[in-house]
Amino acid sequence: MRRTLTTIIAAASLLGAASLACAADIDVMTQNQYFGTNLAPVLKAATAQPFDPAAFNAAVVSALTKIAASRPAERVKMHAANIAQRNPDVVGLQEVHKFVCMPITPQVADQGCEHPSLKAAFTDHLADTLLALDGRYVEVARVTNLRIDLPQGIPFSTDGFSLAMVGLADRDAILVRAGVATKAVNLPALIGCRESSPLGQGCNFDNGGFGPPTFTFPTGQKIAVERGYLAVDAKVRGQDYRVFNTHLEERLLVGLLPETRLLQVFQAGELIGAAMNAFPAKGELIVVGDFNSDPTDPLIEFGGATYPTPYMIFANGGFTDTWTMRPQPGTGFSCCQAEDLSNRTSALFERIDLIWSVGRPSRVVDMKLLGNTMGDKTRPPGNGGLWPSDHAAVAAKLFFD
Repeated sequence: MRRTLTTIIAAASLLGAASLACAADIDVMTQNQYFGTNLAPVLKAATAQPFDPAAFNAAVVSALTKIAASRPAERVKMHAANIAQRNPDVVGLQEVHKFVCMPITPQVADQGCEHPSLKAAFTDHLADTLLALDGRYVEVARVTNLRIDLPQGIPFSTDGFSLAMVGLADRDAILVRAGVATKAVNLPALIGCRESSPLGQGCNFDNGGFGPPTFTFPTGQKIAVERGYLAVDAKVRGQDYRVFNTHLEERLLVGLLPETRLLQVFQAGELIGAAMNAFPAKGELIVVGDFNSDPTDPLIEFGGATYPTPYMIFANGGFTDTWTMRPQPGTGFSCCQAEDLSNRTSALFERIDLIWSVGRPSRVVDMKLLGNTMGDKTRPPGNGGLWPSDHAAVAAKLFFD
């Protein structure tokens, strides 16, 4: 059932009173793992008028080269190390990528999928993260935001005649510490949201009925850049929790779509509505993720109207920004390092990776950033080291007495 944004916010403000009291704690974490580059140049080249095949190929090869140079296999191990050291109960991951490559024409040695400067791009961040965690965590739920399946992939050539295809997936996932009783929340069945493939556990945003930004590639394939949300139920130290994870749209996707600021508004409202409709019969409700919205962002101006930011929508909708409750000082800036992750000192400048709770926790303990210090970089950690992601992870232990 469709609701106006005003109705959603007003109804969500009642959720705090519905939260049941308990005497337990949960340690939660959110981490944007990062592709390794910005895919906007590829999307721009794909939709340029007139279309320039050489420019498109150059954009694809450049993106793959940058992803490979970001050392995704090494960075995944740093993510896993942070998770293992922190040992949270529930982890929300965003921008968990998978890149695969398939030769189309006979390949010359060290060209196409095997080109030395880009073959390291072809990895599966999710599978590699779980492998590095060595059974300590299990994937409980997943939502797919962007998917390009082979053989209808993105064509490229590194030598002008050896053609190959790239397939990719961008997922958000929830990992839960092994031994914690948990299950995915079947949101499509529970609230009737638009189901995400392949696992059917999460939902893609309806975006106010406008659908996701769509790009048509030279192959004729239409690529939908979607965002979504998912949730799990977990029993931690005898207490029930429902934990949502999400990744809202960028403030300005590709630089060509100013309406994505409006999509942010719809997505934030839809997520609050989903949380309200899926509010658990018992336990606490927590929402983590990359909200692409800082507390200091100004109101959104679009089409002659003014809209609240996603942060404002949550802050005024019955949710508590748990960072504001931590006793220690600190900005909480979690984004963003340089695109190539090579900046020597941290360049984080905004707080967009957030942990929200419905109802105010009685205490917030040991809330901190992870992956934001020199020692967190890949080896060597000096000028040659890379940050694990362009985002720091955020973790917190929440008490509800």
